[in-house]
Amino acid sequence: MPAFEFCGDLMKYLFLGTTALVAAAIIAAPASAAERIQLELRGYHVGAISWTDLDDSGSDANEINFGSDSEIHFRGSTTLDNGLQISFKAEMELEDNSDVDGDADQIDEVYIQFDGGFGRVQFGQNDGAMDQMHLAAPRLFRRHYANDPSMDPFAPYGLRNRINSFGEFSGDDIKITYFTPQMNGLQLGFSYTPNPCKNDTGFSSCVTSEFGRNYWEIAGTWEMSLDNIEIGLSAGYGMGKQANTSQEPNELTLGANVGFGGFSFGGSYANKQTGGISSEQDHWDIGAKYETGPWSFGLSYANADGDMDWGGVEDEEYISLLAGARYMYGPGMHIGFGIQTLDFDDTGTSDDNDGLAIFVENSIVF
Repeated sequence: MPAFEFCGDLMKYLFLGTTALVAAAIIAAPASAAERIQLELRGYHVGAISWTDLDDSGSDANEINFGSDSEIHFRGSTTLDNGLQISFKAEMELEDNSDVDGDADQIDEVYIQFDGGFGRVQFGQNDGAMDQMHLAAPRLFRRHYANDPSMDPFAPYGLRNRINSFGEFSGDDIKITYFTPQMNGLQLGFSYTPNPCKNDTGFSSCVTSEFGRNYWEIAGTWEMSLDNIEIGLSAGYGMGKQANTSQEPNELTLGANVGFGGFSFGGSYANKQTGGISSEQDHWDIGAKYETGPWSFGLSYANADGDMDWGGVEDEEYISLLAGARYMYGPGMHIGFGIQTLDFDDTGTSDDNDGLAIFVENSIVF
C-alpha cells in the first residue's frame, strides 16, 4: 500500500475513534447538565499608514497608502456535568479583505470545539494542526511581518511578499482536528481535510482544483523550562492529493522559540512541494524581540527560495528584513513604527526588484 494511502487510512481511523469518544461523552451527560452557550463579542481593529519606495514600482501607485483590517469574533462555551467543555467560535470580517486572487470570505473561521480528558477536538473551518502548533520568529506587530504578512506594504506596487514558513495548504477549509493532552511538555495534533471546501460545498459541487484534496496533517510541540529559560520546539508534516492528477502536495515545517527575562528568540523552516516538476520551495525566518514595560522592540529576517509560482521554471528568491518598536498606550491598545525591506530576485528573467517601506500600525484588541 502506498505511504499516502496508509497514512490517510490511519488518520481516518484515528478521527473516527476520537469522534466516537466525544459522542459517548455527550450521550453520557444528562440533557439538563449545562446551560446554553452564551456568546460574547471580541475582536480587533488595525489601522496602518505606509510609505513605500521600489526600484521598479510596476504600477502607478501612491508612495503613501492607508490600510485597515477589522474583525468581530463570536465565541462562547459551556461545561457539562461530566466535565466535557463545548465551545463555539466564529470570526467575521468587517472589511472586504480580498486576497490576490480576488477571493474574500465574510466569515473566515467558524468551528465547534470539545475539550475533555481525551484532549481537544475541533470541527469546522479553521487552521490545521500544522498551522496552529507552528513556532516561528517572535512577532512584534499584529499585521506586519517579514514572514507571512497580513498587511503587505509592497502589494500596492505589484510586488507581493511570498515568504510563508507556516503549514498553509489546508487553509481554513472545513476539517477535523484532534490534539492530545500535553504529557511532559509534549503534545501532538492531527488534522484531516477531505476537500478544499467551506460551508456546505463538501456535499455538493466542491471545488477540487486547489492543493490538498484528502489532506492529512500531523504536528507536535515540546515545551520545557530550564533555570527560568523557556524552550519550545515544533514540527509538522502534511500530505494530500491534487485533484485529477497523480501529484501529492506536501509540506514539512520546523520551529523553535527560546525566552528568558524580557527576551525571546526564534526561527522556523518550511519545505513545500506540489509533487510536480520545478515545484519545490524553501522558506525560513529568524528573529528576536525584547519587552520592557509598555515598550517592545523587534528584529526579524525571512527568506523564500524556489518555484514560487508552482509550475514555472524560474527560481525566485524573496528576502525581507523588518525592524521596529511598539508602545502599549492602553489595555489591548498598541501603536508601533516599523521599517521593512523586500528584495526580489528572479533568475529566469530580469524582474529583480528592491523595496523599502516605513509604516505606522495602530491596533486595538477588544
